[in-house]
Amino acid sequence: MGKGGQGAGKKTGLDDRMASENGVFPAWAKDANECLEKFQVNQDKGLSSEEASKRRQVHGPNELERHEGPSIFRLILDQFNDTLVRILLAAAVISFVLAWYDGDEGGEMEITAFVEPIVIFLILIVNAIVGVWQENNAEKALEALKEIQSDHATVFRDGIKTSNLAAKELVPGDIVELKVGDKVPADMRVLRLISSTLRVEQGSLTGESEAVSKTTKAVAEDADIQGKKSMVFAGTTVVNGNCICLVTLTGMRTEIGKVHLQIHEASQCEDDTPLKKKLNEFGEVLTAIIGAICALVWLINVKYFLSWEFVDGWPRNFKFSFEKCTYYFEIAVALAVAAIPEGLPAVITTCLALGTRKMAAKNALVRKLPSVETLGCTTVICSDKTGTLTTNQMAVAKLVAMGSRSSALRSFNVEGTTYNPFDGKIQDWPSCEMDSNLQMIAKIAALCNDSGVEKSGLHYVATGLPTEAALKVLVEKMGLPVGLDSSSSTSHGDASCCSSAWNNIERRIGTLEFDRDRKSMSVIVSSSSGKKSLFVKLADIGIAMGITGTEVAKEASDMVLADDNFSTIVAAVGEGRSIYNNMKAFIRYMISSNMGEVASIFLTAALGIPEGLIPVQLLWVNLVTDGPPATALGFNPPDKDIMKKPPRRSEDSLIDTWILFRYLVIGSYVGLATVGIFIIWFTHHSFLGIDLSGDGHSLVTYSQLSNWGQCSSWKNFTASPFTAGSQVYSFNDNPCDYFQTGKIKAMTLSLSVLVAIEMFNSLNALSEDGSLLTMPPWVNPWLLVAMSVSFGLHFLILYVPFLAQVFGIVPLSLNEWLLVLAVAMPVILIDEVLKFVGRRMSARTRGMKPEKHKAE
Repeated sequence: MGKGGQGAGKKTGLDDRMASENGVFPAWAKDANECLEKFQVNQDKGLSSEEASKRRQVHGPNELERHEGPSIFRLILDQFNDTLVRILLAAAVISFVLAWYDGDEGGEMEITAFVEPIVIFLILIVNAIVGVWQENNAEKALEALKEIQSDHATVFRDGIKTSNLAAKELVPGDIVELKVGDKVPADMRVLRLISSTLRVEQGSLTGESEAVSKTTKAVAEDADIQGKKSMVFAGTTVVNGNCICLVTLTGMRTEIGKVHLQIHEASQCEDDTPLKKKLNEFGEVLTAIIGAICALVWLINVKYFLSWEFVDGWPRNFKFSFEKCTYYFEIAVALAVAAIPEGLPAVITTCLALGTRKMAAKNALVRKLPSVETLGCTTVICSDKTGTLTTNQMAVAKLVAMGSRSSALRSFNVEGTTYNPFDGKIQDWPSCEMDSNLQMIAKIAALCNDSGVEKSGLHYVATGLPTEAALKVLVEKMGLPVGLDSSSSTSHGDASCCSSAWNNIERRIGTLEFDRDRKSMSVIVSSSSGKKSLFVKLADIGIAMGITGTEVAKEASDMVLADDNFSTIVAAVGEGRSIYNNMKAFIRYMISSNMGEVASIFLTAALGIPEGLIPVQLLWVNLVTDGPPATALGFNPPDKDIMKKPPRRSEDSLIDTWILFRYLVIGSYVGLATVGIFIIWFTHHSFLGIDLSGDGHSLVTYSQLSNWGQCSSWKNFTASPFTAGSQVYSFNDNPCDYFQTGKIKAMTLSLSVLVAIEMFNSLNALSEDGSLLTMPPWVNPWLLVAMSVSFGLHFLILYVPFLAQVFGIVPLSLNEWLLVLAVAMPVILIDEVLKFVGRRMSARTRGMKPEKHKAE
């Protein structure tokens, strides 16, 4: 808002000074007449339309600024500001280039060669779309602040009282009239009370729901918001009384404008959740490990594409094969694909979404998915009392009246704790007519009352003083006046049926003003400079009340309590802990599986044997085959003592040293099993008593297999045709093709072993250290269903010809499946041994004997 308004003369110069943040006029500490003189306005006439227009040019409209959020393009770029995503993006680009190069070299470009980069790109696009959609709602908290501002105001302009003037047209110096129920349109100095008292509810600024009494008298200049009794603030509500006020501050210079600015600043520097921080750290470590292993794998195989001779102690006669160099570079890329848990982001999102559904069933509505996990490490709950520990609704609990004798008192207990007049009844209430004493109580409670109670949605809300609203609800429970039945009154279900009836019988004649200078009591209001919506925005987890909470708090929050019940927070924390434990389970499962894939690729390169797993197969396993079991682990039942354990620290590692060692052991076995069965098919016709010669394939020695790149120099090498399903593979034209095209059966065995091991390994992930004997698979039936789905998907790509061609695999015979299961099942026994060792180590650390684990 620039300085302008040429031609405004002396008054514009005054307004210009008033607009300065560093020179705000302390109207609350000045006499009313001094304020009028400062703003150069007459209380009875107000500003002229011309003067108001000039001041508006200086101060701008009376509305909150719109802070433009990041552009869609900026949001899209932000989605790629993640270590794992950058690794995936690099792998996709390299895979695309290699697929294009292979097509150019071979003269024929097949679409199947592009499956890997296309799938990775699709993953990145979907993640970006979801991220942009979530972050595009980040400014809603600021927009909600605008909703609490008043839309219209009653203003004195040109000596005329103008009703329904748009609030954004107000300028400093305007004279405004406020009455009960009005929302204050700007920060204003109280000039004159029309009623005996004036009370304003300032909860949107201070968090205190108790209405604050206002006065025309000046207060100390250093008073806080609650102490500025001579001021009313934008966004607050008049609950009792009428007054005339002077506008002192508008727009962003108001107190609510300051909150607006603070929330905007807070939204620019929100911290990541503990889980996201750990995953980012994991991504950085993974980047270093992947880079080192890929470089090592490529260097190990340098001898296959680069050779030289030493002449006089110096290397000479270099021979370089670009084709083989590219081939081993592709193996390094496959290793990177194997090491990246592509399915992890999707599974985490699914688990968090499932958690939000569970919490919703407990009346906790989660607005931001990462908050579900953050609840699990909550250590401190900072709660606002009003509306959380208390209901922020006043209700009559007991009614006492005189009896038939002057010395007799009658007591009636009143049910209900809300403003709902149909919530409960008065116990032992006379079924016949009310006597004169009870009628007098009902009459006074109905007539001497400026409040109102009405239905808003599914709840009842009150306007005016809480005490008067409680009395109005009491009148409804007491019933209709004598001689008036429900048929002659308003319709059934009307929240003010009985009160209206009393008002129709006994009308007010007039209103007498009390002596404002004579005080019979004093009220102390504790000051509070806190701002609910800002605290909610700055908290690790911001929680708002769903029924009584303001829209500002709801939009700034991460979670909303639908029932306004504090115990719901405790239930949500318990659910957050359970979700975190389940997330650790599937992260443990997916990372150990990826380590197995890395071990397999590394062993393949180190031994010099043909590639046993190609990138598109690894992508299928990481995204599709592993997905259902990982998701099902999110349904693990919570520990019964989950809320008795101390909260975890946000800095605690996802993977401790012992768990990492277990991953390495399991991963090593996965690598040995997948590479081992590949070698077995080439070198054995039977293994573990299982006959593998049924397809008629030729056997080679391990030396030949590990030096397959030199096949063209072998003399008299031949390879017999073999069958795979309905297909026959022959190598009469090029026997060396046996190690390329002919490896399709061995690759299928390796992939099937990998899938089977990971299915059995998902059973190991049910508990971090509990045996399957004490925590059997059926404690989570969803996991058994997920394993069946994953095996079904694997059978699908095996036995559907088109899919089998895409993934480079062939159908397996019964004997071959028996071998797959025989090689895969030991992973359960290995992890059981590791869990037993872990329990012994844990018991020794605690200085006690190992405890028997009970199934939860």
